[in-house]
Amino acid sequence: MSIIHKKSKINLIIIISLLLCKISLSLQASPSIVTFSMLNNNKNDLNYSNSNNHDKQLLYPLRSFSISLSSYSPPGSISSSSSSSSLSSSTTNQSSSKFLAALKSPKSSVKRPKNKTSTTNTNAHHHHHGQSTIKMSGNKVSIRFNKYHNYDDMTRLLKHVAKKHSNLTRLYSIGRSKQGRELWVMHLTDDSDDGETVTIKPNVKYVANMHGNEAVGREMLLHLIAYLVNFSNRSANVRKLLRHTNIHIMPSMNPDGFEIAHEGRCEGPGRRNANGIDLNRNFPDRIFINRTESEQPETVAIRQWLNRIQFILSANIHGGALVVNYPFDGSPVMESEHLEKTPDHDVFIHLAKTYAQRHRKLKSQIKCRKDDNFINGITNGNAWYPVQGSMQDYNYIYAGCMELTLEISCCKYPNATNLLTHWNENKIPMLALLNEANKGVKGIIKDYITETPIAKANLTILGRDVQFNSDLRGQFWRLLLPGDYVIIVRAAGYSRLQKQFTVMANKITVMELYLTPIKRLAKQFDSSSSSNSNTNYHYRWKKIDQQPSIHSESSSTFGQRLMLINKNNDNNNPPTNRFVPISTTKIYLPIILILTIFGHYQ
Repeated sequence: MSIIHKKSKINLIIIISLLLCKISLSLQASPSIVTFSMLNNNKNDLNYSNSNNHDKQLLYPLRSFSISLSSYSPPGSISSSSSSSSLSSSTTNQSSSKFLAALKSPKSSVKRPKNKTSTTNTNAHHHHHGQSTIKMSGNKVSIRFNKYHNYDDMTRLLKHVAKKHSNLTRLYSIGRSKQGRELWVMHLTDDSDDGETVTIKPNVKYVANMHGNEAVGREMLLHLIAYLVNFSNRSANVRKLLRHTNIHIMPSMNPDGFEIAHEGRCEGPGRRNANGIDLNRNFPDRIFINRTESEQPETVAIRQWLNRIQFILSANIHGGALVVNYPFDGSPVMESEHLEKTPDHDVFIHLAKTYAQRHRKLKSQIKCRKDDNFINGITNGNAWYPVQGSMQDYNYIYAGCMELTLEISCCKYPNATNLLTHWNENKIPMLALLNEANKGVKGIIKDYITETPIAKANLTILGRDVQFNSDLRGQFWRLLLPGDYVIIVRAAGYSRLQKQFTVMANKITVMELYLTPIKRLAKQFDSSSSSNSNTNYHYRWKKIDQQPSIHSESSSTFGQRLMLINKNNDNNNPPTNRFVPISTTKIYLPIILILTIFGHYQ
């Protein structure tokens, strides 16, 4: 009996120990393990751990994020609440199901929150709209050139396109204007499986109607959307562009201002938003980090958009002049009109000329005013007139995105009969600028041992003292002219990497960079954590808490600020996410306990 009793006790102890072992393993493996779907950019096949934000019909649930973007998973990203947690808004988030239904049924109207101004066009006499400006012949989108689209027209059009061309388009909103109108964005890309696997697709964007009374750009972008979907199977160039690029188009950033503007008036009401604020003076910049004017909902929405998607190239379309404007818009001496160069001055000149030299009026240097003197149809923003708080400078300084400001019409709101002429002038330049996104260098940064992508690594090009980051998949892009360069990569927990590469003309260089991890355990984060051994590693990786940046601006409400690098400090601005090996001490303790007890009873 004593032998049987002895064996029962041993069996009981072994069972308990095994259970402890299983619990210990599960605590370490879940939920902190980050699973990456390595280089898969397909909209409907993004595999991330702990993410339930994907819908077969719509990658971007239309209203599940609004200002906070809490469940918005852009191409090549992993859902993270941290990227928008510091940004506040009074806008109420709603469930995505109502807006999915709205997209499926183009005739259904989007419900507006209470106490908001109705978005119904109460200024119809200002805009000479017909009952319908949309024609659908099969899957072809045909938009009339003799009518402007007010908010309701634009919304119907975008929903029609998203429904008819769901294989190429995804419609989403980045938030709402002051009066509750959606800030619509159309995402266009081709992820069809035709035997060609396209990886590391750059994100580019067009934004228009930032000033509500500058209406030409709004129509140009609606026609650009129609052109891209109509020619996706008819033009090899359009097909290639959609295959290799994520294109995001926002026709109207200031829909409230547009609704009170007057067609046919070159200067008139509607420039500012519903609060009377000029949105192109409302962004943080390198000089004035905290704006004196209160931050507007449209500005918040744009900044969170940039926080969520790693854009490489952008253009903001305006009216009232004929010129392509490049950064910097402002300088430390705001009273002085002088050339204020960025570290990427040569690239900005190239991008500006890419547009201007394909635009008939810009190339001819046609003047809207007698004192206009824009050589080659381009100008530095600060050399033209200094601007504080521009969106163009914010894109470059805080988001690492190269943005141009396109001034494409002398009259801000010309009669609709001029729209076809403007389209013929801007179609080829707009397409040419989009193609620039697939030049320079792109790649992915991985851990040398595990081949796990490293998110938010810091990258610089030697001689260009400005920093950019890898995205949440470890992917990076950098626009560069042909030549030889050296890239420097830093990430907390890894050795610094420096590598030479060459950029060829009209071709993108693809790199796969590996960082060697520094073998050390994560620091103790709370008082209840037990001390870890410095000699025992298990190379399965977990994501640890975000670490504050050396630069206070980097973790401010303005998101990840693009910093000018201090050459004397090799550890500037560590990434917000890093990966460290986890200790195996807790894993092996139950096993050691089992062996000890078993040896004792033997």
